[in-house]
Amino acid sequence: MIGPGRPPAAAVRDLAAARAPRRTFAPLVAALLALALSGCMESRYVVQAGFGQLELIGKSRPVDEVLEDPRTDDRTRVLLQEIEHLRSFAAAHGLATQGNYRRYVELNRPAVVWFLAASEPLAFEPKIWHFPIVGSFPYLGWFDEREAREVAARLRKEGWDTYVRRVRAYSTGGWFRDPVLSTMFSPRDDALRSLANVILHELTHANVLINDQSTFNESVASFVGDTMAEEYLIGRFGADSAEVEAYRAEQLLEQRYGARLAETYKALDTLYKSDRPDAEKRAEKRAILAAVDAELGMRYRPNNASLVGFKTYNAGLDEFAQLYESCGRDWLRFFAAIDTLAPDSFSEPQQEDVGKVVDGLRQAGCPAAARK
Repeated sequence: MIGPGRPPAAAVRDLAAARAPRRTFAPLVAALLALALSGCMESRYVVQAGFGQLELIGKSRPVDEVLEDPRTDDRTRVLLQEIEHLRSFAAAHGLATQGNYRRYVELNRPAVVWFLAASEPLAFEPKIWHFPIVGSFPYLGWFDEREAREVAARLRKEGWDTYVRRVRAYSTGGWFRDPVLSTMFSPRDDALRSLANVILHELTHANVLINDQSTFNESVASFVGDTMAEEYLIGRFGADSAEVEAYRAEQLLEQRYGARLAETYKALDTLYKSDRPDAEKRAEKRAILAAVDAELGMRYRPNNASLVGFKTYNAGLDEFAQLYESCGRDWLRFFAAIDTLAPDSFSEPQQEDVGKVVDGLRQAGCPAAARK
């Protein structure tokens, strides 16, 4: 599964998996049961993730069947009808749909999973969890809110800043055919615009994943989801349509919100790296976070863990935009450039400065041919 979306309004998702061929679920369940016997937290986490995924598979229904069901409400019907348009658009612009979003799951809860992250309190150093095959991640996604908050409480006792929030969408990165989830549908009037962003973001994860590079994986998906969704809405409704106008206004607000969080991150990072006593750092940290909280009216109390999460989804966005421009705003060529990256393209696991890597792609020159 892939990680959560950016605050405050972008699509959200949890847990990451490396690009891999499809597996049948039964061997995975057997492996998860074996891991459960070890008793460690990582094994407990993998087991709950496996059974949570199994629950989704069991509850899923073909989209066509849901559309034909007279019990389906009109709002759900309209949003589900949009899915095939999105799938076709994505496929034409370099995102293989791989059989995703042909089934639907109605969830009777506000989130599909609950995102958990942790960071050192006086440094932007996230807690990293390690798993066989799929690598390391600076976040986890729990299908049970109570479990997520229990783990967060234990981490706080150990001295970590922690962050738990609802997640309404995620990608399995090619391990399974992902369904449309009822939690993907915003309850507000931005539902269709938000759905376009969510689906295109998650399909990016199904096409582009590099082990141990969560910031790159999440940030490229954020750039593609934000940018391609606007292009989709223009093609679907027209450049001067109310949908496009509203989307652009939402994106502008989110950019302003993001700029303020980036400013806060920079100020705190400078503070943490200073020679000031820890007591002074803690006091100044509280003042800085209280100011941004009061200004933005944040739903979640900000701390190092939430700011690290923000950074994970917003790194290198200018460089991604420059690469896209250098590719003639051609998504097929853009993805061909991205496909040249490998784990050894990065200087270290979980590299934060992904802009440098992306700028290297631009300097190398965008491929003349589309991705194969």
